[in-house]
Amino acid sequence: MDTKKLHFDETIEYWDDGLPLGNGDVGCLIWNTPDKLRFSLDKAGIWDCSGSPEEQEGFTWANLKKLVAEGTQREVERIFENCYGKTTPTKLPAGKLILDLGVTGNAVSELDFITAEATVEAEGVHLRSFLHATESYGLIEIDRTGVGMRIENPEFGKPGDPPAPPGADSDSVKNLHYPPARTYDTARDGARLRYVVQETNDRFYGIVTATKEEGGKTLIAFTVGVGKKDDFVEKCVSDVLFALREGYDAAVLSHRAWWRGYWDRSSIEIPDEFVERQWYFNNYLLAGCSRKGGYPMPLQGVWTADNGLLPPWKGDYHSDLNTQMSYTSYLKANRLEQGECFIDYLLGLAEVGRSFARRFYDLRGICLPSVMDIEGRALGGWSQYSFAPTNQLWLCQIMARYYYFTGDREYLGKIFPYMKECGTFLLDMLEEKDGVLKLPLSSSPELHDNLPEAWVTPNSNYDQALMRCFAEDMIRLSAEFGDTETEKLWRGALDKLEPLAVDDRGVLMISPTESTTESHRHHSHCMSIYPLKMLEYTSEENRRIIDCTIADIEKNGTSWWVGYSVVWMAELYIAAGRGDDALRLLRSFFTDNCTKNGFHANGDYMLRSDYHWKYRLFTLEGNFIATDAIQDMLMYSEWGRLRAFPAMPSGWRDAGFKSFRGFGGILVDGEMRDGVLTRLVIRATKDATVQVLNDLSHLRGALTPDKDGKITLRAGETATFE
Repeated sequence: MDTKKLHFDETIEYWDDGLPLGNGDVGCLIWNTPDKLRFSLDKAGIWDCSGSPEEQEGFTWANLKKLVAEGTQREVERIFENCYGKTTPTKLPAGKLILDLGVTGNAVSELDFITAEATVEAEGVHLRSFLHATESYGLIEIDRTGVGMRIENPEFGKPGDPPAPPGADSDSVKNLHYPPARTYDTARDGARLRYVVQETNDRFYGIVTATKEEGGKTLIAFTVGVGKKDDFVEKCVSDVLFALREGYDAAVLSHRAWWRGYWDRSSIEIPDEFVERQWYFNNYLLAGCSRKGGYPMPLQGVWTADNGLLPPWKGDYHSDLNTQMSYTSYLKANRLEQGECFIDYLLGLAEVGRSFARRFYDLRGICLPSVMDIEGRALGGWSQYSFAPTNQLWLCQIMARYYYFTGDREYLGKIFPYMKECGTFLLDMLEEKDGVLKLPLSSSPELHDNLPEAWVTPNSNYDQALMRCFAEDMIRLSAEFGDTETEKLWRGALDKLEPLAVDDRGVLMISPTESTTESHRHHSHCMSIYPLKMLEYTSEENRRIIDCTIADIEKNGTSWWVGYSVVWMAELYIAAGRGDDALRLLRSFFTDNCTKNGFHANGDYMLRSDYHWKYRLFTLEGNFIATDAIQDMLMYSEWGRLRAFPAMPSGWRDAGFKSFRGFGGILVDGEMRDGVLTRLVIRATKDATVQVLNDLSHLRGALTPDKDGKITLRAGETATFE
């Protein structure tokens, strides 16, 4: 198996099995028969943000608390939850290019992760394609002329069409009523220009193509534009004509150069080729849907559904797990720009967060809605989670970890003021009684769904873990920033936050009055183990809690799990050093919960397990939790401590990784042969002290760790042991 390629010997029949191309802004899925070969297109900014539920009367935290206290569940649903079922706001599909290669039959296709190029071959006709890594266009080259091509826009409804009747498929794009798309077919600079421009409720978007035939080949350039007006068209036309002038062979050189630089940032080598390929594929997806300067990935990144329906869960920004878990693997993989894309986006929404904190919660500071559109406005949904104030703290934890793993003080200067305002919001929200800080409403995603009992006794372990983690981060970052007043404030707050709730079995509880009794998809009560990594397997008490919590989840079974549950559980096994169990779940995830191309499909659509959910709804967070799990098996690095190969499966005797990023701004290479550590390289990007937990006595190195295994390096220094 080539671990750096996807290969299909048979025609790809479904959109979510397609070959994904992406440059962080435009995305494309290649699939279907050679006479109807589809390039299903997407672009990050194509949204219809009209009809925001924030304008509803009574859409406030005060009213939500009142209705919950009164037990008027129907009113809660009417005001705060039913609005999510409306057609807009939503992410929109862009449409597709449909090519007729002049042949029928089977299509053999391949995607090279290293060069980010796709090829399709059918009955002697060859096609190759890429979306340029740094430019706004894609190119398709076919080794024949006379290729048919058309642009197909989504089949939206028309103004004046009746609304969908109750019980109808509200997810159909036909329930969006837009003016008919404008189509153009003209010539310029020796090329044929064809494009479509669609007006929505609040913006315009369009697919623009240019085609020429030369030397027995057909070259097609394409791009997607979006804007509040349709003035993007001329820029798109200029881009595709430029691409044709460059030609495929010249344009692909700079594209490949960018991807070479991307893959130089880290790599792995493990004896399980199937799992290794998933690591490369998922890191390929990360670059394809998240680039600094652009929008971060929503639920489906830049690969919105091409099935006549709106994307699953509106393709929105869900922050009770999805956005956060999608950005959990980039640091160790040393792909900083991909993570900066998300952090920059959040920082750019600071004023939106202030406005929402003021208007919805009537509090100072910053808090973004937990379910929001691309502009940061609330979409509603299950109220326990769509408006959970602690979800904002999970976003702050991502910011804090960026600093811990880079030591970038310029970024600290950006994130610390933002986090301070989030802290102001939290402290205004909390209520003190008998010296203890409590939330007025608490929940644990997504236990008990949206039923009244989902409001658990404050504070849930989910909320408590996030609040304690945030307080600890604020103490550390305040000290780094020299803000003694804020450091003192959060030391005082931490003293008033109770420890996590653990029952008499040693199991992490849902809340101080409720223990787990059944299978559930969201291991939210385990946040302190992963991803917050507050409870580590380093003391007798922590080991007891982690082991007992894992055993309790095992006892409750997997019947209500989805894909991300599987790889989250793998991370819990890794925390306990149980590599064989982690690998078993990773392989199960990749075979049972992913489509043929590797996309996380949530449900067990292959019908291979006892999971209740059998659906096939693509979201990305499972891909990146799995990526993080593979990396965490290979390297542990937290709070200045480093261990190479901490949770290796028994069958993995030979393995290696290069340029993994660790705590404190270090870059690490590790090599294991026949089950023994044979090489460890630590490079310091800033002054760092690293405590190596591996036994290095059998290795040679210019530096000798002290009696505690600590090594002190200056910025730019390297310690090599081999």
